[in-house]
Amino acid sequence: MSPVQYLNSIAEAFGEHIALDDADVAVSYSELAVAVQAMSVALANMDPTPGSTVAICADYGHEYLVSVLAVQAAGKKLLPLSPHAGTDELAAVINAALPTTIIVDARGSALIPCDEDFKIHFSQFPGLVMTYRGEDMPTPESFETFDIPRSGQPDAQA
Repeated sequence: MSPVQYLNSIAEAFGEHIALDDADVAVSYSELAVAVQAMSVALANMDPTPGSTVAICADYGHEYLVSVLAVQAAGKKLLPLSPHAGTDELAAVINAALPTTIIVDARGSALIPCDEDFKIHFSQFPGLVMTYRGEDMPTPESFETFDIPRSGQPDAQA
């Protein structure tokens, strides 16, 4: 059982019990499960390629945990980046790893000057949860993936 499957089973059994008690926010197991699912769908929507790399540059908090679980749920690889590193150091790591998405808090966003289309900000999380809340929430697997044949031309797969 993966950590995300375990979270979902706990959310079913103990949904309204508090899972995370941060200084500013208390999050129930069901809210945590919805946030992880919403974020994983957003990651799959931004890049449906299984195994692609997602970077996170942020201080630790409940959003960080949601991000880590969502990356796993979306079938992606996690690249943690230190928000205490310098911009040159971060640029070298990002250029070597080529993540398709970067999850950031305010500090991380200031350190990584890239196109906003590649970033998901912690401040967007409440909107993501509201967008994907409910019975009809898609799963990361529902997004089209692309297989690159040896000729270099992408073929869409369902």
